[in-house]
Amino acid sequence: METKYEQIVNQLRSEINEGKFEPGDRLPSEKRLCEYFKVSRVTVRQALQKLENQQLIFRKQGLGAFVSEQKINKPLVRLTDFSEDMRKAGYKSSSKLISLKKVTAIPEVNKMLELKKDSQLIQIDRVRLANNKPIALDVTWLPASYGQLLFDENLTTQTLYQVFEEKYDIPIIGGSYRITATNASAYVAKHLNLKEGMAVLEIDRCSRTTGDKKIYYQKRYNNPEFISYDLKLIRNENLSNSFKDGMDLKEFTPKFYS
Repeated sequence: METKYEQIVNQLRSEINEGKFEPGDRLPSEKRLCEYFKVSRVTVRQALQKLENQQLIFRKQGLGAFVSEQKINKPLVRLTDFSEDMRKAGYKSSSKLISLKKVTAIPEVNKMLELKKDSQLIQIDRVRLANNKPIALDVTWLPASYGQLLFDENLTTQTLYQVFEEKYDIPIIGGSYRITATNASAYVAKHLNLKEGMAVLEIDRCSRTTGDKKIYYQKRYNNPEFISYDLKLIRNENLSNSFKDGMDLKEFTPKFYS
């Protein structure tokens, strides 16, 4: 189920892409968007910020938000969460919470989250399930300021996206990925029903919210028997430049096996 924040972003994006708003057109005011979607002004502003980050709109102080000139064949890669990927693939997603706890500073993690070296962290370990089958293990660290919000939440049915965006109006507006192969530790192997040392796909992900604040750093260990990733590239229309500049990434989507 889409959050209110996602509804605003997706509807406005669709209307822009479908030509209902032409380049230079002014979008409805924040007040009108609040009334239409029945949300707070904070939520509307966060949605507009995401559209601006995607270069779909631009804002003028005191005048509102306007539709940007759109580049032809501009590649768009959407980074989605686990439950959204599962839903699109036709699977029922859920999670098994292993632990949610406060931990001392971890140099690698604190550096990624741009925290002081001695800042305490909140760590969440969860097995991600597709139709009750364990296919991934997530180890996630958050700054204490964000992590403390999760202790009273049901993290077996809710994703971090849902908790932060729906309940606290804290949008996840971007992130960085690093994909590598690694060997399953005893801990990873135990929770994914693998043999220790087997190859797994590791995805390190650092997500951020408004103000470019890092909200969490995560290591996801995927069982490659169940998950792979498909990449689609688009070649620059100017063929003379495509060899020099390479090809743009248009889609980056997970593929699941039963």
